[in-house]
Amino acid sequence: MSLRFRQTFTLFPGVRLNIGKRGISASIGMPGATVNVGKKGVRATVGLPGTGLSYTTPTLPYDDGYSVTNPLNPAPTEPHLGSGSSPENTPSNAKIYMPVAGMNEISSASVEVLTSTSLLPLRDLIAKAREQRAEIKADLQEALAEESKQKSELARRKSSLFRWFYKRRIAELETLLPLTQAEISRLVSWEDSTKIAITFESSDASQRAYAAMVHAFDMLKSSVKKWDITADKATDQFAERTLATRSVNRHPVTFDFSSTDLIQFTGRAMRFENANGDDILLYPGVAVIPRADGAFALIDLRELQISSEYLRFHEEEGVPSDSRIDGYTWAKTNKNGSPDRRFKDNYQIPICIYGNITFHSQTGVTEEYMVSNADAAHAFAEAVKRYQISLTETEALVQA
Repeated sequence: MSLRFRQTFTLFPGVRLNIGKRGISASIGMPGATVNVGKKGVRATVGLPGTGLSYTTPTLPYDDGYSVTNPLNPAPTEPHLGSGSSPENTPSNAKIYMPVAGMNEISSASVEVLTSTSLLPLRDLIAKAREQRAEIKADLQEALAEESKQKSELARRKSSLFRWFYKRRIAELETLLPLTQAEISRLVSWEDSTKIAITFESSDASQRAYAAMVHAFDMLKSSVKKWDITADKATDQFAERTLATRSVNRHPVTFDFSSTDLIQFTGRAMRFENANGDDILLYPGVAVIPRADGAFALIDLRELQISSEYLRFHEEEGVPSDSRIDGYTWAKTNKNGSPDRRFKDNYQIPICIYGNITFHSQTGVTEEYMVSNADAAHAFAEAVKRYQISLTETEALVQA
Protein backbone atom coordinates (compact mmCIF):
# COMPACT_ATOMS: atom_id res chain seq x y z
CA MET A 1 0.00 0.00 0.00
CA SER A 2 1.42 3.40 -0.97
CA LEU A 3 0.81 6.50 1.11
CA ARG A 4 -1.05 9.40 -0.48
CA PHE A 5 0.69 12.64 0.47
CA ARG A 6 -1.56 15.66 1.05
CA GLN A 7 -0.66 18.41 -1.41
CA THR A 8 -2.80 21.34 -0.26
CA PHE A 9 -3.56 22.92 3.07
CA THR A 10 -5.36 26.10 4.09
CA LEU A 11 -3.98 27.81 7.19
CA PHE A 12 -6.82 29.03 9.39
CA PRO A 13 -5.96 32.23 11.25
CA GLY A 14 -6.89 33.60 14.62
CA VAL A 15 -10.09 35.60 14.82
CA ARG A 16 -10.87 38.74 16.80
CA LEU A 17 -14.50 39.46 17.61
CA ASN A 18 -15.21 43.18 17.80
CA ILE A 19 -18.22 45.12 19.04
CA GLY A 20 -19.77 47.05 16.18
CA LYS A 21 -22.76 49.29 15.63
CA ARG A 22 -24.71 46.59 13.83
CA GLY A 23 -23.55 43.57 15.79
CA ILE A 24 -20.39 41.61 16.39
CA SER A 25 -17.88 41.67 13.54
CA ALA A 26 -14.94 39.35 13.05
CA SER A 27 -11.44 40.35 12.01
CA ILE A 28 -9.65 37.42 10.42
CA GLY A 29 -6.03 37.30 9.42
CA MET A 30 -2.58 38.45 10.42
CA PRO A 31 -0.57 41.68 10.26
CA GLY A 32 -0.53 42.95 6.70
CA ALA A 33 -3.63 41.07 5.57
CA THR A 34 -6.98 41.00 7.31
CA VAL A 35 -10.54 40.28 6.33
CA ASN A 36 -13.33 42.02 8.24
CA VAL A 37 -16.77 40.46 8.08
CA GLY A 38 -19.90 42.01 9.47
CA LYS A 39 -23.56 42.54 8.82
CA LYS A 40 -22.87 44.88 5.86
CA GLY A 41 -20.57 42.45 4.10
CA VAL A 42 -16.91 41.54 3.63
CA ARG A 43 -13.98 43.97 3.39
CA ALA A 44 -10.35 42.98 2.89
CA THR A 45 -7.31 45.06 3.86
CA VAL A 46 -3.90 44.18 2.43
CA GLY A 47 -0.76 46.02 3.50
CA LEU A 48 2.94 45.82 2.88
CA PRO A 49 4.65 45.38 6.25
CA GLY A 50 7.17 48.11 7.02
CA THR A 51 6.02 50.43 4.22
CA GLY A 52 2.90 51.93 5.73
CA LEU A 53 1.08 51.16 2.47
CA SER A 54 -2.22 49.34 2.54
CA TYR A 55 -5.17 48.64 0.30
CA THR A 56 -8.78 48.18 1.36
CA THR A 57 -11.33 46.59 -0.95
CA PRO A 58 -14.87 47.97 -1.19
CA THR A 59 -17.39 46.33 1.10
CA LEU A 60 -18.93 43.37 -0.69
CA PRO A 61 -22.39 42.17 0.36
CA TYR A 62 -22.47 38.81 2.09
CA ASP A 63 -25.20 36.54 0.76
CA ASP A 64 -26.56 35.32 4.06
CA GLY A 65 -29.67 33.83 2.44
CA TYR A 66 -27.66 31.11 0.74
CA SER A 67 -25.48 30.49 3.77
CA VAL A 68 -28.42 30.01 6.09
CA THR A 69 -30.06 27.36 3.97
CA ASN A 70 -26.86 25.83 2.60
CA PRO A 71 -24.06 26.61 5.06
CA LEU A 72 -21.67 23.88 4.00
CA ASN A 73 -22.82 21.75 1.12
CA PRO A 74 -23.96 22.50 -2.42
CA ALA A 75 -27.56 22.08 -3.44
CA PRO A 76 -28.72 18.45 -3.59
CA THR A 77 -29.08 18.69 -7.37
CA GLU A 78 -25.42 19.63 -7.82
CA PRO A 79 -22.89 16.79 -7.90
CA HIS A 80 -20.10 17.17 -5.36
CA LEU A 81 -17.43 14.58 -5.83
CA GLY A 82 -14.76 13.75 -3.34
CA SER A 83 -16.53 14.72 -0.12
CA GLY A 84 -18.37 12.53 2.32
CA SER A 85 -21.83 13.38 3.53
CA SER A 86 -22.45 14.57 7.08
CA PRO A 87 -23.52 12.01 9.68
CA GLU A 88 -27.25 11.56 9.81
CA ASN A 89 -29.17 12.87 12.80
CA THR A 90 -29.86 9.37 14.09
CA PRO A 91 -30.49 8.02 17.61
CA SER A 92 -26.79 7.15 17.88
CA ASN A 93 -25.72 10.78 17.74
CA ALA A 94 -28.86 12.80 18.46
CA LYS A 95 -31.43 13.31 21.18
CA ILE A 96 -34.84 11.81 20.55
CA TYR A 97 -37.81 13.55 22.14
CA MET A 98 -41.54 13.01 21.78
CA PRO A 99 -43.83 15.56 23.45
CA VAL A 100 -46.72 14.37 25.57
CA ALA A 101 -49.93 14.12 23.55
CA GLY A 102 -51.97 17.30 23.73
CA MET A 103 -49.04 19.49 24.78
CA ASN A 104 -47.21 22.14 22.79
CA GLU A 105 -43.48 21.52 22.41
CA ILE A 106 -41.14 24.30 23.49
CA SER A 107 -38.09 24.14 21.24
CA SER A 108 -35.82 26.29 19.12
CA ALA A 109 -35.67 26.38 15.35
CA SER A 110 -33.04 24.34 13.52
CA VAL A 111 -29.45 25.48 14.07
CA GLU A 112 -29.12 26.24 10.36
CA VAL A 113 -31.22 29.40 10.81
CA LEU A 114 -30.19 30.52 14.31
CA THR A 115 -26.87 32.23 13.54
CA SER A 116 -26.71 36.03 13.82
CA THR A 117 -26.28 37.66 10.41
CA SER A 118 -23.00 39.32 11.40
CA LEU A 119 -21.54 35.95 12.41
CA LEU A 120 -22.50 33.94 9.31
CA PRO A 121 -19.06 34.32 7.65
CA LEU A 122 -17.33 33.26 10.86
CA ARG A 123 -19.62 30.25 11.16
CA ASP A 124 -18.77 29.19 7.62
CA LEU A 125 -15.04 29.68 8.26
CA ILE A 126 -15.22 27.46 11.34
CA ALA A 127 -17.19 24.86 9.39
CA LYS A 128 -14.57 24.85 6.64
CA ALA A 129 -11.80 24.45 9.22
CA ARG A 130 -13.64 21.50 10.78
CA GLU A 131 -14.06 19.89 7.37
CA GLN A 132 -10.36 20.21 6.60
CA ARG A 133 -9.43 19.00 10.08
CA ALA A 134 -11.49 15.84 9.54
CA GLU A 135 -9.72 15.23 6.23
CA ILE A 136 -6.30 15.74 7.77
CA LYS A 137 -7.19 13.47 10.69
CA ALA A 138 -8.13 10.72 8.24
CA ASP A 139 -4.86 11.24 6.35
CA LEU A 140 -2.96 11.10 9.64
CA GLN A 141 -4.55 7.79 10.61
CA GLU A 142 -3.65 6.41 7.18
CA ALA A 143 -0.06 7.61 7.56
CA LEU A 144 0.27 6.14 11.06
CA ALA A 145 -1.05 2.80 9.82
CA GLU A 146 1.41 2.87 6.92
CA GLU A 147 4.30 3.71 9.29
CA SER A 148 3.40 0.77 11.52
CA LYS A 149 3.22 -1.53 8.52
CA GLN A 150 6.58 -0.35 7.16
CA LYS A 151 8.29 -0.67 10.56
CA SER A 152 6.95 -4.18 11.03
CA GLU A 153 7.98 -5.31 7.56
CA LEU A 154 11.43 -3.74 7.86
CA ALA A 155 12.09 -5.40 11.23
CA ARG A 156 10.82 -8.74 9.94
CA ARG A 157 12.98 -8.72 6.80
CA LYS A 158 16.08 -7.49 8.62
CA SER A 159 15.82 -10.30 11.17
CA SER A 160 15.15 -12.99 8.57
CA LEU A 161 17.75 -15.65 7.89
CA PHE A 162 17.20 -14.88 4.22
CA ARG A 163 17.57 -11.12 4.60
CA TRP A 164 20.14 -10.99 1.79
CA PHE A 165 17.29 -12.02 -0.56
CA TYR A 166 15.42 -8.92 0.60
CA LYS A 167 18.23 -6.39 0.17
CA ARG A 168 16.33 -4.37 -2.43
CA ARG A 169 13.09 -4.33 -0.41
CA ILE A 170 14.96 -3.42 2.78
CA ALA A 171 16.58 -0.51 0.96
CA GLU A 172 13.17 0.61 -0.31
CA LEU A 173 11.68 0.50 3.19
CA GLU A 174 14.64 2.38 4.67
CA THR A 175 13.95 5.11 2.12
CA LEU A 176 10.15 5.11 2.49
CA LEU A 177 9.96 5.05 6.30
CA PRO A 178 11.60 8.48 6.87
CA LEU A 179 9.30 9.97 4.22
CA THR A 180 6.26 8.51 5.94
CA GLN A 181 7.43 9.80 9.32
CA ALA A 182 8.01 13.25 7.84
CA GLU A 183 4.48 13.21 6.45
CA ILE A 184 3.15 12.27 9.89
CA SER A 185 4.97 15.22 11.46
CA ARG A 186 3.61 17.52 8.79
CA LEU A 187 0.05 16.28 9.25
CA VAL A 188 0.26 16.68 13.04
CA SER A 189 1.39 20.27 12.54
CA TRP A 190 -1.38 20.90 10.02
CA GLU A 191 -4.00 19.40 12.31
CA ASP A 192 -3.08 21.91 15.01
CA SER A 193 -3.29 24.72 12.46
CA THR A 194 -6.91 23.89 11.58
CA LYS A 195 -8.09 25.01 15.02
CA ILE A 196 -9.45 28.55 15.03
CA ALA A 197 -8.47 30.52 18.12
CA ILE A 198 -10.96 33.28 18.88
CA THR A 199 -10.36 36.26 21.11
CA PHE A 200 -13.12 38.62 22.17
CA GLU A 201 -12.01 42.23 22.46
CA SER A 202 -13.93 44.09 25.17
CA SER A 203 -13.44 46.78 27.77
CA ASP A 204 -12.31 46.23 31.35
CA ALA A 205 -15.88 46.90 32.45
CA SER A 206 -17.15 44.15 30.15
CA GLN A 207 -14.56 41.72 31.45
CA ARG A 208 -15.63 42.44 35.02
CA ALA A 209 -19.29 42.04 34.07
CA TYR A 210 -18.52 38.72 32.38
CA ALA A 211 -16.65 37.51 35.47
CA ALA A 212 -19.73 38.40 37.55
CA MET A 213 -21.90 36.48 35.07
CA VAL A 214 -19.66 33.42 35.41
CA HIS A 215 -19.88 33.67 39.21
CA ALA A 216 -23.69 33.90 39.02
CA PHE A 217 -23.76 30.84 36.76
CA ASP A 218 -21.57 28.96 39.23
CA MET A 219 -24.27 29.53 41.85
CA LEU A 220 -27.05 28.68 39.39
CA LYS A 221 -25.54 25.33 38.36
CA SER A 222 -25.38 24.37 42.04
CA SER A 223 -29.18 24.42 42.30
CA VAL A 224 -30.43 21.10 43.65
CA LYS A 225 -32.92 20.69 40.80
CA LYS A 226 -32.77 21.96 37.23
CA TRP A 227 -35.38 21.10 34.61
CA ASP A 228 -35.79 21.75 30.91
CA ILE A 229 -39.42 22.70 30.22
CA THR A 230 -40.03 20.88 26.95
CA ALA A 231 -43.79 21.29 26.49
CA ASP A 232 -46.80 22.98 28.04
CA LYS A 233 -50.53 23.44 27.78
CA ALA A 234 -53.21 25.57 29.42
CA THR A 235 -55.14 23.73 32.10
CA ASP A 236 -58.90 23.41 32.21
CA GLN A 237 -59.16 24.62 35.79
CA PHE A 238 -62.80 23.62 36.19
CA ALA A 239 -62.51 20.14 34.68
CA GLU A 240 -59.15 19.38 36.31
CA ARG A 241 -60.18 20.91 39.65
CA THR A 242 -56.95 22.88 40.00
CA LEU A 243 -55.82 26.45 40.60
CA ALA A 244 -52.87 26.02 38.24
CA THR A 245 -53.27 27.81 34.90
CA ARG A 246 -50.53 25.91 33.07
CA SER A 247 -49.32 22.32 32.92
CA VAL A 248 -45.74 21.57 31.84
CA ASN A 249 -43.61 18.62 30.80
CA ARG A 250 -40.19 18.86 32.46
CA HIS A 251 -36.96 16.86 32.32
CA PRO A 252 -33.99 16.99 34.74
CA VAL A 253 -30.92 18.52 33.07
CA THR A 254 -27.41 19.64 33.95
CA PHE A 255 -25.85 23.09 33.91
CA ASP A 256 -22.05 23.02 33.90
CA PHE A 257 -18.87 24.56 32.57
CA SER A 258 -17.95 22.96 29.28
CA SER A 259 -16.33 23.60 25.91
CA THR A 260 -16.60 22.60 22.29
CA ASP A 261 -13.96 21.61 19.77
CA LEU A 262 -15.57 24.00 17.29
CA ILE A 263 -13.55 26.96 18.51
CA GLN A 264 -10.81 27.81 20.98
CA PHE A 265 -11.96 30.47 23.43
CA THR A 266 -10.11 31.51 26.56
CA GLY A 267 -11.94 29.98 29.51
CA ARG A 268 -14.89 27.62 29.60
CA ALA A 269 -18.42 28.00 28.33
CA MET A 270 -21.52 28.03 30.49
CA ARG A 271 -23.53 25.07 29.21
CA PHE A 272 -27.30 24.63 29.47
CA GLU A 273 -28.25 21.06 28.63
CA ASN A 274 -31.24 20.79 26.30
CA ALA A 275 -33.43 17.71 26.72
CA ASN A 276 -35.28 18.11 23.43
CA GLY A 277 -32.72 19.92 21.32
CA ASP A 278 -29.18 21.20 21.21
CA ASP A 279 -27.26 22.48 24.22
CA ILE A 280 -26.60 26.20 24.62
CA LEU A 281 -23.03 27.28 25.39
CA LEU A 282 -22.42 30.87 26.50
CA TYR A 283 -18.99 32.34 25.70
CA PRO A 284 -17.79 35.95 25.94
CA GLY A 285 -20.02 37.86 23.54
CA VAL A 286 -21.25 34.76 21.71
CA ALA A 287 -23.61 31.85 22.28
CA VAL A 288 -22.70 28.62 20.51
CA ILE A 289 -25.33 25.95 19.80
CA PRO A 290 -23.62 22.80 18.46
CA ARG A 291 -25.60 19.88 17.04
CA ALA A 292 -24.57 16.23 17.18
CA ASP A 293 -24.15 15.97 13.42
CA GLY A 294 -21.60 18.82 13.31
CA ALA A 295 -23.88 21.71 12.36
CA PHE A 296 -23.87 24.67 14.73
CA ALA A 297 -25.06 28.24 15.27
CA LEU A 298 -23.29 31.37 16.52
CA ILE A 299 -25.43 34.05 18.16
CA ASP A 300 -24.43 37.56 19.18
CA LEU A 301 -25.06 37.46 22.93
CA ARG A 302 -26.72 40.87 22.78
CA GLU A 303 -29.34 39.35 20.47
CA LEU A 304 -30.15 36.59 22.97
CA GLN A 305 -32.77 37.59 25.52
CA ILE A 306 -32.28 35.70 28.79
CA SER A 307 -34.98 36.45 31.36
CA SER A 308 -35.98 35.08 34.74
CA GLU A 309 -39.04 35.31 36.93
CA TYR A 310 -40.22 33.80 40.19
CA LEU A 311 -42.67 30.97 39.61
CA ARG A 312 -45.17 29.33 41.99
CA PHE A 313 -45.19 25.65 41.11
CA HIS A 314 -47.40 22.88 42.47
CA GLU A 315 -44.72 20.33 43.37
CA GLU A 316 -45.76 16.67 43.56
CA GLU A 317 -42.32 15.05 43.23
CA GLY A 318 -40.57 16.16 46.41
CA VAL A 319 -39.46 19.61 47.53
CA PRO A 320 -35.78 20.42 46.76
CA SER A 321 -33.80 21.55 49.79
CA ASP A 322 -32.83 24.92 48.28
CA SER A 323 -36.37 25.98 47.34
CA ARG A 324 -38.93 27.60 49.59
CA ILE A 325 -42.58 26.70 50.12
CA ASP A 326 -45.16 29.45 49.62
CA GLY A 327 -48.26 27.72 50.91
CA TYR A 328 -50.19 24.61 49.96
CA THR A 329 -52.96 23.63 47.60
CA TRP A 330 -54.93 20.42 47.01
CA ALA A 331 -54.78 17.85 44.26
CA LYS A 332 -58.48 18.57 43.69
CA THR A 333 -59.55 22.02 44.76
CA ASN A 334 -62.47 24.42 44.58
CA LYS A 335 -62.30 27.92 43.13
CA ASN A 336 -61.71 29.41 46.58
CA GLY A 337 -58.75 27.11 47.23
CA SER A 338 -60.52 24.78 49.62
CA PRO A 339 -60.27 21.02 49.06
CA ASP A 340 -62.91 19.40 46.88
CA ARG A 341 -64.32 16.94 49.40
CA ARG A 342 -65.98 14.81 46.73
CA PHE A 343 -62.58 13.16 46.25
CA LYS A 344 -61.84 10.93 49.24
CA ASP A 345 -58.19 10.45 48.28
CA ASN A 346 -57.56 14.20 47.98
CA TYR A 347 -54.20 15.36 49.33
CA GLN A 348 -52.22 18.54 49.91
CA ILE A 349 -49.56 19.73 47.48
CA PRO A 350 -46.81 22.21 48.44
CA ILE A 351 -46.47 25.33 46.29
CA CYS A 352 -42.75 25.92 45.69
CA ILE A 353 -41.10 29.12 44.54
CA TYR A 354 -38.87 28.24 41.60
CA GLY A 355 -36.87 30.28 39.13
CA ASN A 356 -38.09 30.27 35.53
CA ILE A 357 -35.41 31.08 32.91
CA THR A 358 -36.24 31.71 29.25
CA PHE A 359 -34.01 32.09 26.18
CA HIS A 360 -35.33 33.94 23.12
CA SER A 361 -33.84 35.38 19.95
CA GLN A 362 -35.28 36.80 16.75
CA THR A 363 -33.51 34.06 14.80
CA GLY A 364 -35.57 31.36 16.52
CA VAL A 365 -34.09 30.43 19.90
CA THR A 366 -36.93 29.40 22.22
CA GLU A 367 -35.96 27.54 25.39
CA GLU A 368 -37.29 27.45 28.94
CA TYR A 369 -35.77 26.14 32.16
CA MET A 370 -36.89 25.86 35.77
CA VAL A 371 -34.53 25.73 38.76
CA SER A 372 -35.14 25.11 42.43
CA ASN A 373 -33.00 28.05 43.58
CA ALA A 374 -35.14 30.97 42.41
CA ASP A 375 -32.77 33.63 43.74
CA ALA A 376 -29.84 32.12 41.82
CA ALA A 377 -31.90 32.17 38.61
CA HIS A 378 -32.82 35.83 39.15
CA ALA A 379 -29.20 36.77 39.95
CA PHE A 380 -27.94 35.05 36.80
CA ALA A 381 -30.46 36.78 34.53
CA GLU A 382 -29.54 40.14 36.07
CA ALA A 383 -25.82 39.40 35.59
CA VAL A 384 -26.47 38.61 31.92
CA LYS A 385 -28.31 41.92 31.47
CA ARG A 386 -25.47 43.86 33.08
CA TYR A 387 -22.98 42.10 30.80
CA GLN A 388 -25.08 42.89 27.73
CA ILE A 389 -25.26 46.54 28.82
CA SER A 390 -21.48 46.61 29.22
CA LEU A 391 -21.12 45.34 25.65
CA THR A 392 -23.36 48.13 24.41
CA GLU A 393 -21.28 50.66 26.37
CA THR A 394 -18.14 49.18 24.82
CA GLU A 395 -19.72 49.71 21.41
CA ALA A 396 -20.35 53.37 22.25
CA LEU A 397 -16.71 53.82 23.27
CA VAL A 398 -15.53 52.19 20.04
CA GLN A 399 -17.64 54.58 17.96
CA ALA A 400 -16.62 57.70 19.96
